[in-house]
Formats: sequence, C-alpha cells, structure tokens
Amino acid sequence: MAITSNSSLRLFILGATGGSGRELVNQALQRNHSVTAFVRSPHKLGPPRDGLTVIQGNILDVNALAAALPGHDAVLSALGAPGPAKNTIVSESARATVAAMKAAGLRRLLLVGVAVLFPSTGLLASLLRNTLLRNIATDHAEMERIVKASDLDWTIARPPRLTNGPSRQRYGITDDHLPPGSGGGAASISRADVAHFLLNEVERPAHLRRIVGIAYTRNSRR
Repeated sequence: MAITSNSSLRLFILGATGGSGRELVNQALQRNHSVTAFVRSPHKLGPPRDGLTVIQGNILDVNALAAALPGHDAVLSALGAPGPAKNTIVSESARATVAAMKAAGLRRLLLVGVAVLFPSTGLLASLLRNTLLRNIATDHAEMERIVKASDLDWTIARPPRLTNGPSRQRYGITDDHLPPGSGGGAASISRADVAHFLLNEVERPAHLRRIVGIAYTRNSRR
C-alpha cells in the first residue's frame, strides 16, 4: 500500500554521506521526518542531530538491513557509482535492499538512477552511454531491472548532470523521458532538487512503479 501522509515519516536512507544523500538527510529533517542513515562511515555525517539515527553497516548485508528496517515507512537510496571504472555497487545494493525490504515487510522504495539510460537524450548522451559512462549505465540498468522485477512500490528518478546548486523547487517532471525543454544531453539539475523531488514523492506518491525524468527546463530556469 502506498504512503499518503502529511505527518512525520520514518525514512531509511542509503548513500547518506554522498552529495545527494546529504541533501536528502538535511531536507528530510527540515520537514520534521525521522531519518535513519545506514552508512559505512558514520563520522562523515558530522555531529549528532535531533531526528537523525545513524547505523554503521554494510549496504550489501541483507541480514543487517532487514534487522534495521522494521518501523520505517520508506527506503530512499541515493547511492551512486564511485567513478567511471567497472563497478556493481548500485545493482548489488539494490538486490540486497529488495531482499531486506521483503524480509522486513516494507514496500516503499525510491532510488536515484541516471538519465543517460533514456534512449532519447541526444547524441552526446548516447556517446557517453557507450564510452565514458558505459560502466555506470550498465550498473544502473541492472539496478533498475532488479527493482522493476520486485513487487515493491518503487519510484526511480533519473536526473541528468548533477550540480551543487541550491534547491529552486522548480523543475520539470516527466515519466519515461527527460522533460521537454530540458536540453537533452546538456540537461542538469541540482542534487538539492533531486532530494526535493524524492521527498515530495514519498510524502504524496504520484509516480508509483514509474521511471521519472527530472531536470531544469526553459520554463523552470526563468
């Protein structure tokens, strides 16, 4: 059953020490949600904060995840590849997360993907998908296959190039491709606005079991 709530939620965040993950944690706390950050290196999150529980663990450990999940309303994953070299951390984490959620009886899952997987993002994106970003695209495609094959209530956000800019809270949202007017292969969005979208979606689901393109558009840049 999907979450529909205007009250505080208990959110379980993976990838909380990365750029997008930090934004998720900060904005979730600002919205008065309770946050559990499941991380390898707790010190990277800084000093303790009200509403934030930090659990040190291995994101590939199904048993550890399943033990930590009960009582939460949703899992949000901002995990990304550490670089362009061959890596399977995103897909392996998805496999462990799906298994742990099933064991814990939790259904709502939101993840950050990559817009380079959209086939219609232009020549530049196609070139990157088959060269520099080939390994990242392969890992994320496998992540999406695993998630889509589950019976969870999932949403996958596919942002294009990520920036460290502030949250404008104005961006395009389109299922199955990048929003019109986003610039295709030159599109971008801030990590802060990716977090903004995911938190809006977990509070008021509008894209259950959908892949969503999010990016700044000509209209949102005005």
